[in-house]
Amino acid sequence: MDMINNKNSIIKTLFLFLIIFQLVAFQSAIALGENEITADYKEKIINTSQALGIGVYEDFPVEFAGENDATKDAKLVYANPSDNRVIREIVPTLVDMNKSGDTFEVGFWDQAAVMWHNAGFIATFIGSQIVDSGFLPWVDAAPTFEDISDRAIKTVKNSKYKHGKKGVSLFENEGFIKELEDISGAKFAGGNSTDYLIDGPESFAMKNKLMSGAKKSIYVASWALYDDITGKEAVDLLISKHKEGLDIKVIVDKKVVGIHGAVVIGMLEDAGIEVLRYQEKGRSADVWHIKMIIIDDEYAIVGGMNFGNVYSHRGGGPKWRDTEILYSGPALADSIKIFEDTWNAKIKEDKLSLTFMKPFAGSIAPKGDVRIAPVVQNPPTDSKVLLSMLKGIYGAGKTVNIENAYFVAVPAITVAVLDALDRGVEVNILTNSDKTLNEQCRSMSVPLLKSLAVLLKSGANIYLKQGDTVHSKFMTVDGIFANIGSYNLHPRGERYDTELNVNVIGSSGVRELDEAFQNDISKAKKILTVEELGIKDTWLSRIIENYFLAQLKQGK
Repeated sequence: MDMINNKNSIIKTLFLFLIIFQLVAFQSAIALGENEITADYKEKIINTSQALGIGVYEDFPVEFAGENDATKDAKLVYANPSDNRVIREIVPTLVDMNKSGDTFEVGFWDQAAVMWHNAGFIATFIGSQIVDSGFLPWVDAAPTFEDISDRAIKTVKNSKYKHGKKGVSLFENEGFIKELEDISGAKFAGGNSTDYLIDGPESFAMKNKLMSGAKKSIYVASWALYDDITGKEAVDLLISKHKEGLDIKVIVDKKVVGIHGAVVIGMLEDAGIEVLRYQEKGRSADVWHIKMIIIDDEYAIVGGMNFGNVYSHRGGGPKWRDTEILYSGPALADSIKIFEDTWNAKIKEDKLSLTFMKPFAGSIAPKGDVRIAPVVQNPPTDSKVLLSMLKGIYGAGKTVNIENAYFVAVPAITVAVLDALDRGVEVNILTNSDKTLNEQCRSMSVPLLKSLAVLLKSGANIYLKQGDTVHSKFMTVDGIFANIGSYNLHPRGERYDTELNVNVIGSSGVRELDEAFQNDISKAKKILTVEELGIKDTWLSRIIENYFLAQLKQGK
């Protein structure tokens, strides 16, 4: 009886802490006064959330944009249509954030609201950690990462196809590809063209070009649209196309709107554009992390970029290294269906006053020779993107290249990479160093660096980004297979974040991505010894590692 009472007391204390934490954060914002909400205070809130593993891979709004044209000097030149290849000559004009008139500050109450929502987001996340750990006797725990990893490894190893001659890729075997389709729940559509958008200036010039030229519809799925130059610019463009009579629909994460983009999302809704603020039913800390744009049922762009300056490289702040895929062809039908199914299901489930989408009934002509399968993953029991990546690694006969912002590996990834190394496969991994994760967040890097240390000792080539953050999330195998999208190699991907990645098969659809990877590692630091990783355990890093990130030691 005493044990039960003690447990209840602990629970009450924890929840009381969450409530007090949120109230104190809001009251602190009010107390600062309109003219005293400084960048320093914002930075403290950012650091708090990052230290708890929240929002670590997304930025924080600083300024609201004036009206500028990001792509007035951008040139996009298309090859002969029969060539099916988009050739870009992009010369974007970047706006100087310090130039008078380019920006204006968000008002006091907008900033106070951001602080309130950010504190609430942290409180929600902590509460969900408690629930998912199985601490509460009346709630079932989420699967442990050991359980997820065990199931995943068993699934990908349950194959009729084994490596024979050294250096031969299983992606040359149609039976193996069929197994990949089965475990990912996504069938490949042939006849697509692909192009990779390397970094924000190139990606946003292409997005603006395609959206400006849209004649029928624009569907946007994003974690967030930011209250900055890039977010405002996208909203102005969407509103103008809405006035032309195009079908415009936007999906963003419901919780994140309170932190990023409350102003610009309000502008969309005020203009009559339908916005679905996505929230997973019964999973308060789950996040809609998908980034996809579909234009006129003709083009899709998928990757890791939200509509914000840190991604587009506008202004004077950080300029993250990121990568997206542009594709066109029959695979668009699957991409449209993902958006349509999400939209219609949430309207029905939450009884939203939005318009249902009609099922896509058209046909899309072939545009190239690449096979594409978009894959959605909705944790904590769905691991379709993880399974795709694991299957890719187990199919490798020559080379695996991984570029990912947060290589905090769940056990399955570590096991798969070690198995590949044992087969003689060359494995190259590029991720962030403690410094590129940013100085205030170095304690977050400890579990990341520990993940790398295990693989380094076994022969993997480890590269750490220098300069600004790398935010790309892609993998290539044997120059034949690629997986790219929004999925971070981070435990959140298996617990909270709904993701979209694209599986790609075909040397012509992978070559450019491998070239980008080689360029990236040429500028990175190659790690030769574990000591060079600079792993420094602290009391904070141990708390984060054990309770807020990996949770690898927690049972059901």
